[in-house]
Amino acid sequence: MVERALALVAADYRRPVGPIVIAAVLALAATAESSKGTGPLSSGYALLFALLGTAPIAVIRKYPGPAIATVLTANAVFIVFARLSWSVAAVAGWLVALAACPVVLASRPAFRALALSEVAVLLGSFGIAHNVTPWDASAAEALAVIAAWGAGEMARAKRQAAIERAAVAERFRDLSARDAVARERASIARELHDVVAHHVSMIAVRAATAPYAVPGLPPPGRLAFAEIADEARSALTDLRVVLGVLRSPDGQGGNDPAPQPRIADLDGLVSRVAGAGTTATVRVSGDVRPLAAAVELCCYRIVQEALTNAGRHAAGSRVRVHLGYAADALSVRVVNDPPAEPHRGGGIKSAGQGYGLTGLRERVSMLRGEFRAGPDKRGGFAVSAVLPAPGQARADAMPA
Repeated sequence: MVERALALVAADYRRPVGPIVIAAVLALAATAESSKGTGPLSSGYALLFALLGTAPIAVIRKYPGPAIATVLTANAVFIVFARLSWSVAAVAGWLVALAACPVVLASRPAFRALALSEVAVLLGSFGIAHNVTPWDASAAEALAVIAAWGAGEMARAKRQAAIERAAVAERFRDLSARDAVARERASIARELHDVVAHHVSMIAVRAATAPYAVPGLPPPGRLAFAEIADEARSALTDLRVVLGVLRSPDGQGGNDPAPQPRIADLDGLVSRVAGAGTTATVRVSGDVRPLAAAVELCCYRIVQEALTNAGRHAAGSRVRVHLGYAADALSVRVVNDPPAEPHRGGGIKSAGQGYGLTGLRERVSMLRGEFRAGPDKRGGFAVSAVLPAPGQARADAMPA
C-alpha cells in the first residue's frame, strides 16, 4: 500500500488527484478506528490527531513542508504519548509522509524529518506517560522509518533518472537532426561546386574569349560579351559565398563573409538589366534611412528576382520599381507592363515552373512581412512586399 501511495505522491500530476485520494481513504479509515475510543486518548483527541496525521497528505504536492511537518508531528504524539490510540490508518499516513520526504523536499529538510522521526521513536521506547513499548516494536518502527524514507529516495532517484534520460534523448535527437542538416548542406555544396560553378565558369571563359574567336565583331557585340563575362564572374563570386555558408558548421560562412547587396546597390542592378533590354525605373518615397541588413538584402533580392523574371517572360516591357519608407516598414513594389510579345509569357512570372517567387515568399516570411504576387490590372504582373523596419521615418502610402 505504501509503495502504491508513494507512486501516486511522486507522480508529476497537473492535478494532484493521487494525494487527495490517499488522504481521503486514510482519513476515513482513521475516523472509523478513532471512533472506537480505544487507548489512553479520548475519542475526540484521538480523532483530531488521526486526521492531522492523514488529511494533510492531500496538499503534500502544493505545500510539502507544512503538510509533512503536520503529519509527522501528529503521529509523533501517538508514538511518544499514546501508542495504543495510534490507528493503522495513521500509521499508514506516517509511512507515506516519510516516503514522500525525499521526493517533495530538498535534501536537508528530508534528512531533518528522518532524524526527528527516529528521535520520536526513541523517546517512545522510554515509556513516557506510561506509554510502555516493547523494545522489538520500537526497533521495528525505527527500521520502518528508514525503509519508508529509503523507498522515497529510490522513487526520487528513479524520477530523476527518467528526466535525465529524456534530456539525453532530446539532445541526441537534436544532434541527429543537426547531423542530417550538415550532410544535406555538404551534398548541396558539392553539387553546386561540381555542376553549377563549372558551367558558370565556362560561360565566363567563353564570353571573355568570344570576341577574339569571331573576327570583325561589331562594338555592341563585344560589349554584350563583356557584360556576360562580368555577370558570370559576379555569379561565381556570389556562388563562392553560398558555398562558404553551406560548408561552415554554423551556417555563417566564416568570420569575414563577402558583403551582401543593399538598397544602395539597386542602381547598379537596374543599369545591368538595362543593358539586357529591360527598361526599369526606380522611385523612392518617404524618409530614406539605413535599415537592418536583412531587410535591405531582402528588398534587393525581391527587385532582382522581379527584374530577372520580367526580362525572361516579358522582354521589352517597362518595369516600375517603387520603394516606400514608412514609420515602421519598408514597402517594395515591382510592376511590369504587358509583354511586347504575348506568346512569350505573361509578366514577371509566367505560369511555368520555378522557385523564384517561392524563395521570395520565404524570405519575406522569415522577416514577418507580407508578400503578394499576381497579375496587374493593366495586364502585366506585380510583386509587392511589406517588410517590418521600425524607425522614425514619415509614412508614405504606396501607390496602387
